[in-house]
Amino acid sequence: MNLKIQPIGVIKKSSSGLSDILIYSDFEQVLGSIMGDFEKGANLLIVHKNHISLDGHQVKVSDAELITRKGNLLTVRGIEADDDSLIDVRLKK
Repeated sequence: MNLKIQPIGVIKKSSSGLSDILIYSDFEQVLGSIMGDFEKGANLLIVHKNHISLDGHQVKVSDAELITRKGNLLTVRGIEADDDSLIDVRLKK
Protein backbone atom coordinates (compact mmCIF):
# COMPACT_ATOMS: atom_id res chain seq x y z
CA MET A 1 0.00 0.00 0.00
CA ASN A 2 1.35 3.43 -0.92
CA LEU A 3 0.32 6.52 1.05
CA LYS A 4 0.63 10.05 -0.28
CA ILE A 5 1.78 12.34 2.54
CA GLN A 6 1.80 16.08 1.96
CA PRO A 7 4.88 17.83 3.33
CA ILE A 8 4.43 20.52 5.98
CA GLY A 9 7.71 22.25 5.15
CA VAL A 10 11.15 21.98 3.62
CA ILE A 11 14.68 21.46 4.97
CA LYS A 12 17.55 23.42 3.42
CA LYS A 13 21.23 22.96 4.22
CA SER A 14 22.85 26.23 5.23
CA SER A 15 26.43 27.22 5.85
CA SER A 16 28.52 26.02 8.78
CA GLY A 17 26.84 22.61 9.04
CA LEU A 18 23.45 23.91 10.15
CA SER A 19 20.11 23.30 8.47
CA ASP A 20 17.10 25.58 8.15
CA ILE A 21 13.62 24.11 8.47
CA LEU A 22 10.86 26.23 6.98
CA ILE A 23 7.38 25.20 8.09
CA TYR A 24 4.78 26.29 5.54
CA SER A 25 2.45 28.99 6.84
CA ASP A 26 -0.59 26.72 6.26
CA PHE A 27 0.70 24.38 8.97
CA GLU A 28 2.08 26.93 11.42
CA GLN A 29 -1.24 27.08 13.33
CA VAL A 30 -1.46 23.28 13.50
CA LEU A 31 2.02 23.04 15.01
CA GLY A 32 1.71 26.26 17.02
CA SER A 33 1.02 24.58 20.35
CA ILE A 34 3.93 22.19 19.92
CA MET A 35 6.33 24.84 18.62
CA GLY A 36 5.63 27.02 21.65
CA ASP A 37 7.62 24.49 23.71
CA PHE A 38 10.65 24.59 21.38
CA GLU A 39 13.58 26.25 23.17
CA LYS A 40 17.23 26.64 22.26
CA GLY A 41 19.09 23.39 22.84
CA ALA A 42 15.96 21.23 22.67
CA ASN A 43 16.32 17.81 21.05
CA LEU A 44 13.95 17.31 18.14
CA LEU A 45 12.82 14.31 16.13
CA ILE A 46 12.39 15.25 12.49
CA VAL A 47 10.59 13.07 9.96
CA HIS A 48 11.57 13.94 6.42
CA LYS A 49 11.50 12.51 2.93
CA ASN A 50 14.78 12.47 1.07
CA HIS A 51 14.39 14.07 -2.36
CA ILE A 52 16.85 11.60 -3.90
CA SER A 53 15.23 8.45 -2.46
CA LEU A 54 15.41 5.58 -4.92
CA ASP A 55 11.80 4.48 -4.69
CA GLY A 56 10.25 7.75 -3.48
CA HIS A 57 8.35 6.06 -0.65
CA GLN A 58 10.82 6.09 2.22
CA VAL A 59 11.10 8.58 5.05
CA LYS A 60 13.92 9.21 7.50
CA VAL A 61 13.73 10.05 11.18
CA SER A 62 16.57 12.29 12.33
CA ASP A 63 17.61 13.56 15.73
CA ALA A 64 18.58 17.25 15.74
CA GLU A 65 19.38 20.03 18.20
CA LEU A 66 17.44 23.28 17.94
CA ILE A 67 19.73 26.30 17.59
CA THR A 68 17.18 29.08 16.99
CA ARG A 69 13.50 29.52 16.25
CA LYS A 70 12.07 32.58 14.53
CA GLY A 71 8.38 32.12 13.80
CA ASN A 72 8.07 29.23 11.39
CA LEU A 73 11.83 29.03 10.66
CA LEU A 74 13.89 26.62 12.76
CA THR A 75 17.68 26.37 12.60
CA VAL A 76 18.99 22.98 13.71
CA ARG A 77 22.27 21.11 14.02
CA GLY A 78 22.89 17.44 13.38
CA ILE A 79 20.61 16.59 10.48
CA GLU A 80 21.81 15.32 7.11
CA ALA A 81 19.23 16.75 4.74
CA ASP A 82 19.10 19.22 1.87
CA ASP A 83 15.99 20.08 -0.16
CA ASP A 84 14.11 17.39 1.76
CA SER A 85 10.37 17.55 2.38
CA LEU A 86 9.46 17.93 6.06
CA ILE A 87 6.79 15.49 7.23
CA ASP A 88 6.76 16.13 11.00
CA VAL A 89 8.79 17.67 13.81
CA ARG A 90 8.40 16.83 17.52
CA LEU A 91 10.22 17.28 20.81
CA LYS A 92 12.29 14.26 21.74
CA LYS A 93 11.35 13.15 25.24
